[in-house]
Formats: sequence, structure tokens, C-alpha cells
Amino acid sequence: MSLGPPLWKVRRELGRLSQQLRAVLEFFYEPFLRWQHDRERTERLKVTPGASAPARKVAVYLVFQPRGLAESSLLTCRHLAASGYAPMVVSNATLSEADRHRLQAVSWKVVERPNFGYDFGGYRDGIWLLDHWGEKPESLILLNDSIWFPALEGDQTVARMESMAADFRGILKLGTGEGAVLRRGREPFLGSFFLMFGAKALRSEAFSLFWRQYLNTSNKYKTIRRGERRLSYVMRDAGFEGASLFDRTRFDEYLKTAEPATLRRILEDLVSIDPGMERSIADITNRFDAAQQDGQAAMVVQIRSIIQAATVKSNLFSSIPIILLRDFSIPFIKKSRDHWNIKALQRISKTMQSVDEVIAIAPSAKREILDLVDQIPRIN
Repeated sequence: MSLGPPLWKVRRELGRLSQQLRAVLEFFYEPFLRWQHDRERTERLKVTPGASAPARKVAVYLVFQPRGLAESSLLTCRHLAASGYAPMVVSNATLSEADRHRLQAVSWKVVERPNFGYDFGGYRDGIWLLDHWGEKPESLILLNDSIWFPALEGDQTVARMESMAADFRGILKLGTGEGAVLRRGREPFLGSFFLMFGAKALRSEAFSLFWRQYLNTSNKYKTIRRGERRLSYVMRDAGFEGASLFDRTRFDEYLKTAEPATLRRILEDLVSIDPGMERSIADITNRFDAAQQDGQAAMVVQIRSIIQAATVKSNLFSSIPIILLRDFSIPFIKKSRDHWNIKALQRISKTMQSVDEVIAIAPSAKREILDLVDQIPRIN
């Protein structure tokens, strides 16, 4: 019998408390750090030319890999270049000479900077450099290495996003779906791990002003609020409603019309860290498998309710990873090491090793997922 909350939950809450306490101190010293960084920016940004040719389309790719560059990051650069984008890799960690050379071979520019400001700090410096060099791209991608991208072979994400009528686009819109909170400051927004801006958005005063006024911070929660959320709201208020390849609404509609056999596949894929929910999933799965066809049809409403409840407690990508990859061709896999996502990666790892699985995950991503899962003690 458990005597208290699980260790992962205690660590998560302690992490949140630490960030909140740091925010109080940061109020006093971060203005100086921002001033110092901007004053010394030319000296602080180490730029190395790469082998890729310049292009009218640019991708600012933020990486933070102080222990060594992942092979999948090279794949990302090659994929961007093959999609017509000149990769500008911005590293928030000093690169080894070997890793710098590897990136040079697949990039237009390689930029090394101090680890100040998370991904938005790196995005901001990359955009500043483009302006500093007089570059005026027709299209700009901002993405970071918090995901494996492309996760699937034969990926066409860039072309699909370019075909959208909107001038501000993302892979994923967060905060949508049934029960979404729509009060001011909590409206849906585009996930900043992959964004695309067309020429009209790039030339807008709203885009320029956002980056000039953006306050760098090394506080995770303030970065999300000031950066990821606010960027979507600023662009929306300027008339650029963000379009996305996927949002929660698409899954909700899929769930409403799913046949019993499809619902059974979703049940098999469901990942939860709530013991009560795990018991409910196991119970209804067993009852479904034991029932006759008519009995299974009668359980559909209950199954949909359980799936809905299980997936609203976390993001879909940690809750139903295989369904999203297989049925929706979601082009990325999260690298997060939070408790829920680790269980999702374990599910993906198990599926990849199944002889019956047909998901074509990119080889470098597959190897890294298998290696990561092997390094982490199994989570029950």
C-alpha cells in the first residue's frame, strides 16, 4: 500500500516550486543579464559557415545537446535542406569540434550562443542575425530539438504546411477540443517546437515588434507564457490566425465516429499514469474482448467516455502515441523525460519491435528511442 504520492509526482511539484521561487529572484537580476547579452551579442554569438547553399527560405533550428550531438539532428537538417530551407542551427551549448564539423556539412550556418533564454532566446538571436545580415527570407521555420522530426519516413510536413492558406502555421494547436478553457490568456495557441511564417507575417510590424520587445528568461514557465503563448496571441491580434496540421478537435471528431474495432485499438494504445484509470482501461478492455458483437456495440459509449477521460489529463502525444503516428501520420515524437512521456516512449519502443508493426519511423529516431528506453528503469 502506498504511503504517499509517487516519487515522480513529488519531483514534479518540487520542480514547479523551484521555478516559482527563482522567478522572484529573476525579477531583480534578469534585466541585467538581458542588457548584457544584447550589448555583447555580436561577440557572444559564434557563427560558423556551413556547406549548404543560402536559400530564400530559412529554418532556425534550436538545439541544446551539451553531451554530444544526436544523429537525428543531422537528419533534421538534411530534411530541411531537401525541403528547400537553408538550415541555421542555433546551439545553446558549446559544440565539440567534431560536432561542429558534422553540422557544417548539413547546414547553412552554425551558431553557438550562451544557454540563456531556452528556445525563444535562441530563436530571437537567430532572427536578429538574419536581420543583421540583411537576409529577408520568403518563409521562415522555427523549430527545436525537443522532438524527433521527421519521425516518419517519407515525411511531407513542410510541403503540407506551405500549402495552407494561412501565413502563420504550426504542426500543432494546443488548448483545443471539448472542455478547452477559452478565457483571455488561455486561448488555443500554436506549439513553438515547429512554426512556419510566410512573407506577409515576416514583414509585419507585429512579428518584428514581438522579437524586439521579447524579454529573454531562463525560467521555463515564463518562457512558455511570454514566448509560446504570447507569440500566437500577438500574431492573431495582428490578423494572422494560426493554422495547424493537427489539434485536439480532430481526435475528438475521430473518436465520435470510431467503430468498435477502432475503439479497441485506441484502448490498447492508451497510456496513463493514474492507477485508477489504468484499472478502468484494463477492466473495459477485458469485458469488451469477452463480449459478443452485440455486447461490444453496447459498450461503445462507455469506451469513448473512458478514452476521453484518459486523454484529457495529459497531451494526446503521451496518451495515444501509436494511434497518432499510425492513423494521423503525426510527424514528430516528443523527447520529454517526464513520467507520462517515458511511458509513451516505452509503448512506442515495444510497438517498433513488434513483427506486425508497420509504422515507418525514421531509422535515427528509432535507434535513439530504443537507446533512451533502455537507459531508463521500467516505469510500472
